[in-house]
Amino acid sequence: MKLNIREFFIWKIVIISLFIVTSTEILSFLNSINTLSIRIFWGFLILTSIVITLFFKKNLFFLKEINILKNNFNFELIFILIILTLTFINSLIYPPNTLDAMSYHLPKVMHWIQNSNIDFYPTDDLRQLILAPFSEFVILHLYLIFGSDVFSNFVQWYSMFICMITISLISKELGCNSKFQIFTVLFCSTLPMGILQSTSTQTDYLTAMWLAIMVFFLIKYLKSNYFFNLFGFALTLALAILTKGTTYIFALSFCIWISLYVLLKKKNHFKYLFIIPIIVLIINFGHLSRNINFTGNPLGVSSESPSWLNKSFNLKSFTSNFVRNVGLNLSVPSEKINNNTAKQITLFLNKFNISTKDPNTTKIPHRGYYIPFSFYESTAPNTLHFLLIIFTVIFFSINKQLNTIQKNYFYSVIFGFLFFSFLLIWTAQHNRLLLTFFILFSPLVAIFLLNLKMSKIPKIISIFLIVYSVPYILFNKTRPLAAELTLVNGVPKLYLPNYLKEEKNEMYFIADKIYNKRNLFDYYNQSAKIIKSKNCKRIGFDSAGTNIEYPLWMILKEHYENTKFKLYNININNKSAFISADNTNLCAEIYVNEIKIY
Repeated sequence: MKLNIREFFIWKIVIISLFIVTSTEILSFLNSINTLSIRIFWGFLILTSIVITLFFKKNLFFLKEINILKNNFNFELIFILIILTLTFINSLIYPPNTLDAMSYHLPKVMHWIQNSNIDFYPTDDLRQLILAPFSEFVILHLYLIFGSDVFSNFVQWYSMFICMITISLISKELGCNSKFQIFTVLFCSTLPMGILQSTSTQTDYLTAMWLAIMVFFLIKYLKSNYFFNLFGFALTLALAILTKGTTYIFALSFCIWISLYVLLKKKNHFKYLFIIPIIVLIINFGHLSRNINFTGNPLGVSSESPSWLNKSFNLKSFTSNFVRNVGLNLSVPSEKINNNTAKQITLFLNKFNISTKDPNTTKIPHRGYYIPFSFYESTAPNTLHFLLIIFTVIFFSINKQLNTIQKNYFYSVIFGFLFFSFLLIWTAQHNRLLLTFFILFSPLVAIFLLNLKMSKIPKIISIFLIVYSVPYILFNKTRPLAAELTLVNGVPKLYLPNYLKEEKNEMYFIADKIYNKRNLFDYYNQSAKIIKSKNCKRIGFDSAGTNIEYPLWMILKEHYENTKFKLYNININNKSAFISADNTNLCAEIYVNEIKIY
């Protein structure tokens, strides 16, 4: 099998990820998740990686790829490298601090290390248990290798890097020359939502990476009928499902596409279709079985688990969410304009007897519809990119010269956005979940511009995309690189970024301070001092009133230094309270407003 260097990167990340999943499940079964076992595993993995590289060496087209870059080295490529560099620096100088990371992404990692396995445990936040765990598997390995969370944000950053590689290959397979492959990468790399998420521990970029690779294998299979690409499709679909539930939304149309292709045009490969669900079940078996044992449902759905689905599924609910999701990505840096846009959209929907305060379709009904403009990774708009998408949709709708693969790819990506609007309840925070849609759409924009045959237009658009992305690189709301940007009476004010004025442990609380208006750092720090002074090593934590758990682990770790302690969730009011755990004989309990020492 001959691979170019981009394909080699893709297969390498797939193989390494499969090793991570397998090793985590095996070590968990043996109750052996610890620093020594993980470091031994990675020593073996590095040696294996070297062997794989040497094995494929003769079949790699390194020079050809390098020559393509040399011949197309321009300002777009330079800026892409700048984005990669600055976001990488940003991911290192800040610890993880998103609200989701503090409440469930990283606490579960700490519990796994404490328990020496990934079995379910008592917790007040069921998201720590039931949600797909692959991203946390990787963070777990990085934490144990380096002894800290310094590379926790690296998972998303590297996902962005692989996304760039993969999306360039997709555009190549769809008919773009090297120039427009680079444009595809620029479109992808300048997405505000992508820039902000690339320095966080959210899981949307990692999900987008798997789905992009999955789609690449699909297109390769359609063009070559080579079985190995079908195998790659199955592996990456499985890894995407193990990463995030939104995979089901954005992968469905592509699964239908490949199934119809085999059934209608490649009937001799029909038996191979069964390989896909088998591989998906094998790779996800551990997590699915834990969910079944806990809730009776492989997805972990129960009356106690949080729900992100609409409560009604009809034309009105779909129209409501579709229009509101479009509106989120028309946001501009003007509260007045955004409020007026939201008002007009609300009035438009009201004409069809559709309420923007309907609890069946709206997460926070009393707030109604609003369009935020922010530098925060959950709500940031992709306005300029979305406008380009609108023009591209028009182009694909009227153009008769497109080939079958291009058309089917277009329909499949669009279906993802439509299905997303149909299925999920509306909240402004769900805009981040659309990152996959924007990334998968980027080759289509390149095809649109390629067919315009106006050489200056792509250059002009590239400049606009670059300028548009700069504030998101510099002024991340919770992880500012150049300066903290705040509006005071409508006037922008710049302050020192947090990494220059706060210690690491304080930076865990940035998002909580901004959005929950609390200052938990001093309280957690003082509590840790008191508990350590009493030589208490078995601590209970009541998370009622706050779900900011992870910083407490880090503060306790700092105070206890090399002394081991145990932290358990207490006073739990859900089904996980009945899971057997070694959480007795506590000598201290931490509550939101008080501590108890025994």
